Amino acid sequence: MLRVGKFGLVNNFLPYYFLKGYKVVSASPKEMASMLLERKIDYAPVPAYFYLKNSGKLRHYSFCIASDGEVLSVIVVSKNGRIGDKIAVTSETMTSVNLLRILLEEKGLKAKLIPAEYRRAEELLSIADSALVIGDEAIKARMIYRVAMDLGEEWKDLTGYPMVFGISASLHEVDAEKVDEDLVGAVKLGAERFEEVVRRASEKFKLPEEFLEKYFKVLVYRLGIREKKGMEIFAEMCGLRD
Repeated sequence: MLRVGKFGLVNNFLPYYFLKGYKVVSASPKEMASMLLERKIDYAPVPAYFYLKNSGKLRHYSFCIASDGEVLSVIVVSKNGRIGDKIAVTSETMTSVNLLRILLEEKGLKAKLIPAEYRRAEELLSIADSALVIGDEAIKARMIYRVAMDLGEEWKDLTGYPMVFGISASLHEVDAEKVDEDLVGAVKLGAERFEEVVRRASEKFKLPEEFLEKYFKVLVYRLGIREKKGMEIFAEMCGLRD
């Protein structure tokens, strides 16, 4: 039985809700990347930046976590709705911090990024006037603070393409096509039984159903032609391709 990794976040709830027959291991995106290289899991979504840096060791599959516009859970927040001179950046991010660097440069903003071992917006905002927060902490933060930048939305405005934040991968020697097919199938079933998934997610994460309905609909879970092009552009702008 293949060991399947899962982000322990709201964004993975719908895809994995109907996935059966596998040992599923939950971890943060950053932890998942290490676990894959250490052979503690066989297949998992990993940060897109991590995949691009390690593509020589990895093969990718169809399942992804992307957005074609606003993503809602990768954001810069502040108390006044503006990006300040300093942005505290959670240590949980690989892809988002590099995306933020690109966006700031393209917008001509000179904000200094301050790495921090915090996850919560409140902690990050104690050391800077703006904060990059991701995942469930970003969802919580947007309900308290003002959103100064949605990185998925800014990327779409800049490039015209979706932003892929996570992509499913395995080591080259592992064939995980079957689990990828099953996970894509679980996504389809989740879309068909959408109301049930939203209700259960609301119960589990204590979030409004109205927000979850919107959130699950903005996320893209299949790596298509436009998502691949978005990844190519991201790789080029990160200096990861010639």
